[in-house]
Amino acid sequence: MEMKDNIKPRQSSLIFYALLVVLAAASGIYVFVSKPPIDIQVANALIYSVLFYGIFKIADYFFGKLYIEKAKIAVPKLIHDIVTAIIYAIALFAILKIQFGIDLTPIITTSAVFSMVIGLALQDTLTNLIAGVVLHIETPFRINDWIHVKDTDGKVVEINWRTTKLLTRANNYLVIPNGTIIKDSILSVNYPSPNQIMSLFVGVEYDIPPNKVKQVIESVCLRTYALKNPPPEVRVVKYGDSSIEYEVRVWVNDYGLKPHIANIIMTKLWYAFKRENIRFPYPVRDVYIHHPANVDNNDELEQTYMAVQRIEFFSIFPEDVQREITALLAQKYYGKGESIFEEGDEGDSFYVIRRGRVSVTVSGNEVAILKRGDFFGEISLFTGGIRTASVTAIEDALILVLDKDSFSKVILDNPSAVETISAIITRREIENEQLAQKMSEQALSEEQLNAQFASKKSVLFCKIKAFFNLS
Repeated sequence: MEMKDNIKPRQSSLIFYALLVVLAAASGIYVFVSKPPIDIQVANALIYSVLFYGIFKIADYFFGKLYIEKAKIAVPKLIHDIVTAIIYAIALFAILKIQFGIDLTPIITTSAVFSMVIGLALQDTLTNLIAGVVLHIETPFRINDWIHVKDTDGKVVEINWRTTKLLTRANNYLVIPNGTIIKDSILSVNYPSPNQIMSLFVGVEYDIPPNKVKQVIESVCLRTYALKNPPPEVRVVKYGDSSIEYEVRVWVNDYGLKPHIANIIMTKLWYAFKRENIRFPYPVRDVYIHHPANVDNNDELEQTYMAVQRIEFFSIFPEDVQREITALLAQKYYGKGESIFEEGDEGDSFYVIRRGRVSVTVSGNEVAILKRGDFFGEISLFTGGIRTASVTAIEDALILVLDKDSFSKVILDNPSAVETISAIITRREIENEQLAQKMSEQALSEEQLNAQFASKKSVLFCKIKAFFNLS
């Protein structure tokens, strides 16, 4: 049965109420038959009270079980309590009048003093009671709705005859009298729709084109828990003293998750801005010397150069070309959980891990974890081939990136290196395939391997030349 706050009696209490009715009926029969030496009126009043209480509880249970539950009607606890109190009052008045001849109705309706005393004593209580009735009739909010009252956000956990209880973001109970809620403005975030617009504000330096900033922000928002439809919106709202201020508007379908989603978006924006060389403004009173994103620190440069030397298809170049390649590597930061690229993506970049670790997955299955000094993406760099795996940062990572545009000059100045690079990459591929074939007990003969090597090398050689427009 759909009833708020579980107002129906428990099924386990039904037997108790039935026994109570039987006991009261038996007592009534005993008094009627034996006429014991006690005050009959008092005995009857007690018997009628107990009998009425038990019958009412049983009727209340079956009415809710057989009618309200089947009709799928939600009965607020406040309405149930008010109706119950009225029925008890009527029963009390009837028992007093029938057994003792006492009629309280004229006393209550005609006594000005009594009415004044009751009115003054219960003024706040009656105000809250009436306000509770109004809240249940108008239903401006329901259980589990988020509302904003008196500068406080909270989830509604209970609405009773006197107060409304909220669970705040700090996991505390806030008890507000219904009279106070009625007097103040109520902001219900669940109507007319649970979808909400959340606004965030970001300041970016003047040198960065607004369209580029908008594109990066929208890309980050689409990779969070924010709704994709309607899509996120980024607006230029202000030209400040040292920055352009952007308003980021995203839709969320759970008001309680707003701080969590805002945290994810703002965290990922830092990494995305760092990768795209988009800078946050520094106060105009500070002197800030900006260092480009490319590797330019002597220690970093030397360590990166040593990493380049260890990469087989770069080691074939002379030292001056290796240092040229080192200078072309750009730094990009990725946060934990961020995707570097996805399986099936187009690309022409090569990656070397400077700090952190990444996970490599194929068809959703993890096949490798790469760490500092490891590299990936060489096929896309040399041929523009589709990514055959997904790579995701499993901790904050600094990745060195070399793309086709940067590497083209090196290839054009050293065209003879293409054949050696083709041989190295082909050999690596065949070794991996051979390992897989041995595991499946389908290893090829040496003659077959040589033929396969020559064929694949020729194909790869042609692809590299075509990709870099070599004659």
